[in-house]
Amino acid sequence: MKNLIPYFTLGYPDNETLLKFLKNIPVKKINYIEFGFPSNDPRYDGPTIRASHKIGNENFDGTSYRKIFDYFHENNIKMYSLSYYSDIRPKFKEFIDYLKMLNFSGIIIPDLIIDYFAESTEIIEYLNNVKFEYIPFFSPATPDAIIKKISSMTDSWIYYGLQPSTGIDIPYEIDYTTERINSLIPGREITYGFGIKTENDIRQLMKNGGSGVAIGSYIEKMLEKGDENGFLEYIDRIRGVLDE
Repeated sequence: MKNLIPYFTLGYPDNETLLKFLKNIPVKKINYIEFGFPSNDPRYDGPTIRASHKIGNENFDGTSYRKIFDYFHENNIKMYSLSYYSDIRPKFKEFIDYLKMLNFSGIIIPDLIIDYFAESTEIIEYLNNVKFEYIPFFSPATPDAIIKKISSMTDSWIYYGLQPSTGIDIPYEIDYTTERINSLIPGREITYGFGIKTENDIRQLMKNGGSGVAIGSYIEKMLEKGDENGFLEYIDRIRGVLDE
């Protein structure tokens, strides 16, 4: 079964709307779920997600989400935090303890191997030692040597962004992109995101060995409009494409 991973920024567009959408997700149609903890500087997100962080920061209330986190955990949906190291660095270990207490399985840290590479080995080793998954995030701009080194330090799935950030439209060639990453880390579970444009893109990515897709910007737009029906139809449609 190919992985479908929806993304939500906590606090966006408001806690009531967010929780309503989350409670209605058909858990049998998703595999993992990704929560963006609002960042003061989400520099590697595109305009849509960046705007959601700004609003999320205003609305974030950690006590509001405990029941929904419990709900996904009880339904065996792995939860992953997307958090910027620039935000959590001062209290990194405390933040990981907090996520573990909430039954999160792991963390994606977009800026770690870009802006804090000198600290990345120590951070990844720490996460391995406390048995908390570090999910490497790579893009076409990530050097081959870095992809190989960081991947060798973890046996988790890999998050591969087709674009440098969400909402950015730089031309790319799917066959070339997938051939490159597959040759660098053969046999790894690779989830694609950041720039998937069409359902045919998803079909091609899966045909080329992808393990699933992460979807975010499109969901954030439906959240903003309060379009629950459109959201559920979208989840159904993407699940159907992945199951072909």
